Amino acid sequence: MSRTAKFVWAVISIALAVIACYSFITINAQSGVTGDKILMRLGHGQAGNSEIGGTIAYLSDLAAEDPSKNIQVSVYPGSVLGGETAMIELVQAGVLDMAKISANTLGQFDDRYTIFSLPYLFVGQEHYYEAMAKSQQVRELFNATKSRGYIAIGYYANGSRNFYLKENTPVTSPAVLKGKKIRSMPSSTSMAMIEAMGGSPVPMAAGETYTSLQQGIVDGAENTELVLNVDKHEEIVKSYTYTEHQYTPDIYIISMKTWDKLTKEQQDYLLECFVKLNENFVNRYNRMMDDAINEAKTYGVSIYKGIDKTEFIQAVQPIHANFLAKGAQYKALYDDIQKYAKGGTE
Repeated sequence: MSRTAKFVWAVISIALAVIACYSFITINAQSGVTGDKILMRLGHGQAGNSEIGGTIAYLSDLAAEDPSKNIQVSVYPGSVLGGETAMIELVQAGVLDMAKISANTLGQFDDRYTIFSLPYLFVGQEHYYEAMAKSQQVRELFNATKSRGYIAIGYYANGSRNFYLKENTPVTSPAVLKGKKIRSMPSSTSMAMIEAMGGSPVPMAAGETYTSLQQGIVDGAENTELVLNVDKHEEIVKSYTYTEHQYTPDIYIISMKTWDKLTKEQQDYLLECFVKLNENFVNRYNRMMDDAINEAKTYGVSIYKGIDKTEFIQAVQPIHANFLAKGAQYKALYDDIQKYAKGGTE
């Protein structure tokens, strides 16, 4: 690297450090207790001006609805406070109050969270909503990390992940994916899933997918409908098949240092706010997905629904078996989620 290039990188590094310091000085100046009011900060990675970013920002309004609870929430979108791993560590340390984190990332801190990466853990959207709302084992998982400095206090109901290809072919069986290079999340579970479902996984960051599709590095990918729009994959791919192989929630976590500042009444109110926040998102979700698919259609993307998933479900059972083999706690969590698959009760 030339001397000039090194100088430029040094200037950029210093500038980024200054921005980071300024951000934390600013949010720390806003945090804590002012009078009887507790000021709380929530960080997440969604763009602030996106529709999803707007649904998360609604937490500020919900928290303010009852002034007697003395809770004020400020939301910091767009990963301005760091990536997900960094935000977890900030929450653990009590530097950041709350964060929205993918279940995949939380799996690095508690392996049981990897259950949400299992393909066909949920048989459909109704099962997903029922289990997340009612499973006692999920509640216990949410509270299992107190000693690590945080607990989960809510979830964000991300939709289903589905396969889409550059060719106009419905993904109806593992045979369709045979020989096809499919973009994979850089995780062992994601790669194993794509292999089991017939494809050849190519791990890469989400931001690299568009160019990789464009250049033929991959033949397809798997993700939610919104990604077709937001990441503009609809400009390249020709088919989107509702394989519905994963429903992976994002989880809202809170620092124990912050949680312990709250009265029982404030804790209950905050939990109620997160329930309302998720209900608001669920109510808007199907419309958002319909809008996304309708837009994709204008680019010539063919949509395939109602496929028989039997072969896919059978193909991924060894992944389920590997999870269950990890121990009794894993099996208890898995079994409790499964009992809601056909309208199970609490």
